[in-house]
Amino acid sequence: MATAEAHHLHSKEQSAAALMALPELQAWSAIIEKNSGGKSRGALIEYDPTPRKLNGKLYYQFSFVDNSSDAAQRWESFLVSSSDDEILVEDASTDEVISLARWRREKHPSKRTSIDG
Repeated sequence: MATAEAHHLHSKEQSAAALMALPELQAWSAIIEKNSGGKSRGALIEYDPTPRKLNGKLYYQFSFVDNSSDAAQRWESFLVSSSDDEILVEDASTDEVISLARWRREKHPSKRTSIDG
């Protein structure tokens, strides 16, 4: 018997929470707050309210930003699946969508300490 959970869609809020739970985003948030003396915060903004369809799945579109009173500076953009736990990263330099594992392997996000990486 199939469970109802198999067809459950994640809400935008659940997807954002899963994204913010990533160790890289936790670390970036701490760096932003520390570097700004508490004036800026790491935050997620939805850069397009329409879910993006990719390979037959729908993804919520979020950017992680350094959010200050002056402006929000984008650090990275992510696609979070509405149907499972998949998180993809938009590679701004190539306009390619890559897996979280490849992003970690190639971009070394855990070493990043500023907006320009």
